[in-house]
Amino acid sequence: MKTGKKIGGFIAFMISPLGWITTGIAIALMGVLIFVGVVTMMFSMDDSSDCSTYVHDEIGLNDQASDNVATYKQFYDHAVQVDGFSGAGAAGMVAVLKRESGGNLKAVNDSGGVAGALQWSGWSSNVNGSRIGSEGSIKPMDESTLTLDNELKLMDYELNGKYHHAKELVGNATDPVTAAHDWSQYYEGVALTDSQSKLAQLDADAVAFYTEFNGSSQLADSGLIGGTDQGTDGITNANAEEAQDCETTTDNGSGADGYGLPVKGSYSLGTGTYPSYTVGSDAHDHNGVDFQSKGLTEDDVKSGTVKAGVYAVHNGTVTNVTHSDDEWWVIIKGTDGKYTYYGHAMVAPPVKEGDTVKRGQLITHQGYGGDVEPKNIGAAHVHFGIATTGLNFGPNDPSILSPADYLPLPKSVLPDGTTGGVNDKVIGSGFVTQFNSADTDKDAGPAIGPSQP
Repeated sequence: MKTGKKIGGFIAFMISPLGWITTGIAIALMGVLIFVGVVTMMFSMDDSSDCSTYVHDEIGLNDQASDNVATYKQFYDHAVQVDGFSGAGAAGMVAVLKRESGGNLKAVNDSGGVAGALQWSGWSSNVNGSRIGSEGSIKPMDESTLTLDNELKLMDYELNGKYHHAKELVGNATDPVTAAHDWSQYYEGVALTDSQSKLAQLDADAVAFYTEFNGSSQLADSGLIGGTDQGTDGITNANAEEAQDCETTTDNGSGADGYGLPVKGSYSLGTGTYPSYTVGSDAHDHNGVDFQSKGLTEDDVKSGTVKAGVYAVHNGTVTNVTHSDDEWWVIIKGTDGKYTYYGHAMVAPPVKEGDTVKRGQLITHQGYGGDVEPKNIGAAHVHFGIATTGLNFGPNDPSILSPADYLPLPKSVLPDGTTGGVNDKVIGSGFVTQFNSADTDKDAGPAIGPSQP
């Protein structure tokens, strides 16, 4: 009977004026909360700088709601047990997988034409290449084929074929952060200078996976990794498919927005000058910038390894590949009409005239061919120049432009804005001061290894 009285009292209250007001306020508050939740979800899912369909989380590896932890462990174990990866290499690979898809095997990004845990190209379009169907198990646009077994088959197919260098480089890694950087660049095709790389989170995830999966207990298995097959390596083979990259580059022809650097990782700048800002001035005769990657060896420059790699700074078309005596040089016409020059390679470049290239794509190598002196590894580098025509990159040609106006160079070496004289000079003597292409405003300390006297 007491329960009946309570229900009757509640009904009387609800039909009273005060009850109507109270109910109205409650409904209004619920509406506001729902609206805020929807808007928050919309903004959290709008990550236009990333290739994937998932939301990047920063809340740890054990959050099953936002990450597929089981998938991470399956890819990690496969890389170690089947491909011979070290624990550091496998952790770095999985960190990139987390960035690309959050461990979602069926992640799809139609705007980039990519799909799968590692966001392979060729799913809904070939705008970024056509890798996803290359092994045969995954069928473009057939979601039922996006399974763990099929994606592991595709990864192995590529690592044992056109992307074997990525397997060798990452599989033998002793540091998970370096492994993540190398997998991002050489398997995913995302440069460290690209905002998509999300370096801070990537590095943290690599270390977290290394710790979570006890990566220090897993050493690389050279028998499973195998030796480098230069003929099928997807990074150095001229006919290999371009590494997947769903970035959309803005070709505004100014500063770092449209241009990258011709080298990756740690590098030094050589003695020399930018082109004089005073047309006809005889104060400068170098007309470009010299880049040398950290730790080059004779084998790197004479065999054309990735460590000596030189990359297109801008989207464009190869207009010239020339061999003269002991030097190769490449000239590319950018989509903004500017021409870029890459000189001193000692091996044939992996591009040919007429090829369309993308910013960050391997196009040639560093070396000490041509007029470089002395002829030794300490002087190896790539000479980079830029001009309004592709005819003459020599001293004081009126078509020459200053790389400082286009490349994302360290602020400490940029001209001060006045014309001529020492204002255009690159700092340092030889290849001594070291920088990092992922953070061009900070010196990374003294370079390690030989320097040009």
